[in-house]
Amino acid sequence: MVNQITRRQIIKTMAALGASGLLPHSVFSQGMERMLKRAIPGTNEMLPVIGFGSSAPVREILKDGPSLVESLIETMVRHGASVVDTAPREYEVDEAFGKILADPRFKDKLFVSTKIGLNRFMTVREVDKQGGIKQFELTNQLFDRHPADLVFIESMTDMDIHWPTLREYKDKGEARYIGITSSFTEDHERMESFMKKEKPDFIQVNFSLVEPQAENRVLPLARDLGIGVMINSPFNGGELFSIVRGHDLPDWAAEIDVKSWAQFNLKYILGVTNINTVLTETNKAHHLVDNIGGGMGRTADAQMRKKMKAHFDTLG
Repeated sequence: MVNQITRRQIIKTMAALGASGLLPHSVFSQGMERMLKRAIPGTNEMLPVIGFGSSAPVREILKDGPSLVESLIETMVRHGASVVDTAPREYEVDEAFGKILADPRFKDKLFVSTKIGLNRFMTVREVDKQGGIKQFELTNQLFDRHPADLVFIESMTDMDIHWPTLREYKDKGEARYIGITSSFTEDHERMESFMKKEKPDFIQVNFSLVEPQAENRVLPLARDLGIGVMINSPFNGGELFSIVRGHDLPDWAAEIDVKSWAQFNLKYILGVTNINTVLTETNKAHHLVDNIGGGMGRTADAQMRKKMKAHFDTLG
């Protein structure tokens, strides 16, 4: 067994080698160029397989200002990532976040998904049809995305109310892609029914070594119907790291260029080849760089994924 090293140690070692001249800049450049990309079904548009779930770090704007989030966006762009997942928040948060997303350094390099249908951070959570329209219009204005790249109905809330709105936005060219999200395994059956009936452009669903159930039916159905897939909650709110804490990576993880448990999980997820992007969430740049590494180098085939899952299941 190889010794488990921390994310911070990986980044510090790489940086030290680069500064000493032992690791040429071209190595970093080549790594960036190796970021795996996958086509949105039915199109030639390619998305990098590692994205940024922005909820927790973006909300820190209220307390600490925008500098942290700006540094995270700069880091992801510099390393070849582009997908940023958002949802409506307090006006002050989205106003500050929008200035970052609209920054000329980043704007044309980003693919931004947002949501309607749930006031997650508000006292009143219900959103009627007009409320969903106001959410879309406000986030589009603050984020300066015309047309919107991708708009989801968050947590499949009131889909009968909001789906016709999204269809209208797409028909008018105000949204390029539309879809639905869920982060709860118990919602998968309802998601399947909607996918069969409405064939959204994208789904966003929970899937990981901790929660593998989506691979049973949701992910194969998305493949068969030509629906794009984004994965949320890949680390299950940190539960994955609690499970692997104190355990070494297996020696054979190096066969697919895995250097951390985060990458082990991400490469397991991305072994499902119709997954477009995994949305990782962190407020630390070195963790973000480590996550991005999960989308580079060799990938896990079916045999390797079976081996990874069997090993992970021994750790709990």
